[in-house]
Amino acid sequence: YIQENFPEDFNDYIDSSEFVALIDVIAFLGQNLSFRIDLNARENFLETAQRRDSVLRLAQLVSYVPKRNRCASGLLKITALSTTENITDSTGVNIANGTIEWNDPTNPSWYEQFTAILNSAMPGTTVFGKPNDRATLNGVLTEQYQLNTTNQDIPVYTFSKNINGTGMTFEIVPAQFSGKSFIYESAPKPAAPFSILYQNDNQGAGSSGTGFFAMFKQGTLAMSDFAVSNPVPNEIVGVNVSNINDTDVWLWQLDPSGNYPDSPWTKVPAVVGNNVIYNSINFGNKNLYSVTTRDNDQIDINFTDGNFGNLPSGNFQLFYRQSNGLNYKITPDEMQNVSLTINYVSRIGRVETITIIASLQYTVTNASSKESIDDIRTKAPQQYYTQNR
Repeated sequence: YIQENFPEDFNDYIDSSEFVALIDVIAFLGQNLSFRIDLNARENFLETAQRRDSVLRLAQLVSYVPKRNRCASGLLKITALSTTENITDSTGVNIANGTIEWNDPTNPSWYEQFTAILNSAMPGTTVFGKPNDRATLNGVLTEQYQLNTTNQDIPVYTFSKNINGTGMTFEIVPAQFSGKSFIYESAPKPAAPFSILYQNDNQGAGSSGTGFFAMFKQGTLAMSDFAVSNPVPNEIVGVNVSNINDTDVWLWQLDPSGNYPDSPWTKVPAVVGNNVIYNSINFGNKNLYSVTTRDNDQIDINFTDGNFGNLPSGNFQLFYRQSNGLNYKITPDEMQNVSLTINYVSRIGRVETITIIASLQYTVTNASSKESIDDIRTKAPQQYYTQNR
């Protein structure tokens, strides 16, 4: 432009010219500012945003909750038991400290001895055949039994396995199915009993689907404390911890003495619009919150505006599980002979120890990484279109 319009005012176009250097700096500055303005503008639209944090925030505007990583979970079949308690079977044999295997062809009394060990670890008058809960799930009879454990902390038991060349940490957790058509983990609570399941697929004791089972999940359970002294509508509490999986988040409100209530707060998909109204009116529960996904699978705890849900006030404990966020499958040969040692109180009030050996019977394929940016771009508008219908 200067060459064409001011050829007589300046014609010193060499690399060492100070004026040329200033022109280059001004051009660079203008281009840089234009680039950043354009970049910021693009980050304000779901179709063009590139930063994951921007995409997550834009999805939140239309009440879409992007999926965080999902951990591998499943059931381990209990294949062997042993106990330190003196237990005598009907033939007069003391089975203390002996290993009793499920469906052992060399032991004609295996069934009696197996159930006798479990009965001794159950509280009160509870025995096999009188479960805490019973239902038919996917055509299979399923029963829940609790053990009379001595733990004062959360009843989870950690073990490690090498899955497809990668070392992973897993936890055996108490399982239940109350009010649901599927098996899920009981809400973590200190001093809660540990529970196992019995299933019968009517294929005999040799079937992989018949026997006693313990639930496992990949990851590590963690806990955060926070207090709300001056509640405000739409309170948000950030949890600055990475790799929180998509399913395992529980919120407890403690009483002034620090005790736990009967049940935790209820997690709902959203605390705005029809969702929170439906949950508060139809279920009579106003202790509601939702979980918002942030970058690196961190989360925000979102409370209601105080109309159809209660404002948070007091001391809270949030439990969550951090998982590795990988896509993988677990084959039965990769998870065999998992050992679990549990202290329990016997029927005569003595502390004894039961050792459980469990193995995987089927391939687990439910682990997945967090939802991709492209998937969020596709699904968020689709969910928005179906709202208020």
